[in-house]
Amino acid sequence: MENFTTNASGHKQLGDDNQTTNGADSATAKDWFKAVLKVQHTAIAQAQEDRQQAIEDRWVDRRLLMNAVQTNSDRINRLEELLLTMNMKNEGGAQPEQPAPGGVDLQKFCTSDGPTYQGPFQEVEPFLRWIHGAQIFFETKDVTNPADKIKIFGNLIGETNLQSFYMNEAASFLTKSWEEFKARMFDFALPTNWRSGLQQQICKLEMASAETFLKYSTQAQTLQSLFNFDAVWHAKLSNLQLAQFAVYGLPDSLQDRIYKRQLLEATPFAYGPFEKQASASYLALQHPAKQPASTSVRSTPHAPPTLGRKDFIWRVHSYLDLQGRCHFCKKQCGNAAGTCPGPIE
Repeated sequence: MENFTTNASGHKQLGDDNQTTNGADSATAKDWFKAVLKVQHTAIAQAQEDRQQAIEDRWVDRRLLMNAVQTNSDRINRLEELLLTMNMKNEGGAQPEQPAPGGVDLQKFCTSDGPTYQGPFQEVEPFLRWIHGAQIFFETKDVTNPADKIKIFGNLIGETNLQSFYMNEAASFLTKSWEEFKARMFDFALPTNWRSGLQQQICKLEMASAETFLKYSTQAQTLQSLFNFDAVWHAKLSNLQLAQFAVYGLPDSLQDRIYKRQLLEATPFAYGPFEKQASASYLALQHPAKQPASTSVRSTPHAPPTLGRKDFIWRVHSYLDLQGRCHFCKKQCGNAAGTCPGPIE
């Protein structure tokens, strides 16, 4: 209940309690406004700080991005310079890498015209022929470096077993000699005692009935070249020994002619002349001399011309007259012409 007081003029006034209440409400409102303003000010300040921090962060990110772009640009420039330098070296006549002494440029070396071995595995004659052809290939291409020979040799192998051998063992021979590599390959690719097998073939040579001597001799020389391949000089089959074995396989008639002409006794012995003379003896046996045809029937360029019948009779009668003989019996009968009773001669 409000308290009122009466003043001198008789009016009533609010009491002290009401005034105190109003003053308290006014102070509370001021404090509230102050608090609100403070909160707003704090929020604005925080927002400004956040904005400034965001701006600074963006600048930092931008600087990092610019640095990364610059770094990448520098790398690209260095790469371009490096490529340009390499290109200038290639186009500027840079000296190619020189092969080792006695070697060849393997990147440019062509092996397509070399002999290729396709097998069969552990067959003596085709393998030795191939090795011989490969060595001729190296000589014609002027390949003398052992390592280059071994590297090129791998491109000439087409047989599966030999390819496996090359893949497993070739690298270990690159610092060794070609002869060592070849000896190891012979041990792998050829049967044991392969020379003995060739020697038996030479000892058992026999000329077939439909075979010419030159073909037979060529076969013997081929076996000799295979037997002597990479053999030491004292173990090689000489030409005289080859000729003796070849003669043992000839027909008896041809053997007799060779022994009669003493073709094996020549000193020094050379296989070429022996082969030539033995072939001549073989041809003589194959084509014996024929008797000349009778010349009584056919005329020759030197024969007199054929006479007519009358001229021939006249010449015969003239001859008989000179001899004093009868034209009829061709004897000296004494009868007159045309009266001879004797038989005609």
